[in-house]
Amino acid sequence: MKGTGQALSHGAISILNAFPTSKGGALGVDLWTRAKVTLREGPGQISGFISSDPEESDNLMVTVVKKTLEHYGYERKLQGEVITSSNIPTAVGLKSSSAAANAVALATASALSEEQDDDKLVAFGVEASVESGVSLTGAYDDSFASYHGGAVLTDNDRRKVEKILRVPREIRILILVPPRKTRTGQLDRTRFAPIRRISELAYSEAGNGHLWDAITLNGLAVASILGEDPRPALSAIEAGALGAGLSGKGPAVAAIVDENSLKPVRQAFEKFDGRIIEANPNFKKARIET
Repeated sequence: MKGTGQALSHGAISILNAFPTSKGGALGVDLWTRAKVTLREGPGQISGFISSDPEESDNLMVTVVKKTLEHYGYERKLQGEVITSSNIPTAVGLKSSSAAANAVALATASALSEEQDDDKLVAFGVEASVESGVSLTGAYDDSFASYHGGAVLTDNDRRKVEKILRVPREIRILILVPPRKTRTGQLDRTRFAPIRRISELAYSEAGNGHLWDAITLNGLAVASILGEDPRPALSAIEAGALGAGLSGKGPAVAAIVDENSLKPVRQAFEKFDGRIIEANPNFKKARIET
């Protein structure tokens, strides 16, 4: 055991929210979360600190460390701390929890000098997300896209990848982030039953390669259930976005743009309250940093 490990994982946006059917989809973006885990011999506490957002709870990251230690046979044998930093806004639908969980699991494995098992490390984050109350479904779609990059469709209940999707590398992603947060743990999944058929249609569209239509359809449907304003997404589409919609449970709205529509869509977003983040699709896997 070397005692210290550091790792980085990326964020994502929603292609399809898994609440209505358990079928979800996500696209990796190049926003990031970095985790540093320090471990010492002897039983004791695991503490956590989010340096980029100190008021946020450390419950998820501590749970991930404990699950990783337990898996590798170090339960109650080590103590230490985990510190994360990130440029992903928390609790707005940009998969900050999935990125943090992946980075922490990978950093913990590195601190233990254990072999990197991608599937296991993603699973620790999914399980910890449910146990700590930051996810209703385990967000397997978000976790997979965050860890592996690219775009994916999944069955979140079965924790199974159903399709890896092709994404043009030249697209850009504009994200409008309103100045408020929405906690996933506060939501009731049964509220999404009325849009089940729309969700199935969006899933079919994504599976047939029409990702941007799926993002739009899903985003507008989920926004209607949550009472979120559809105008930012519709304004982005009117300005030339390939697709736009609420990401996760919001309130962030993501628009897929090309070189020609980047400026007009940004101008459309500027009419609404919030800050605008410009991102690229991410195709890089989560990695240990030395």
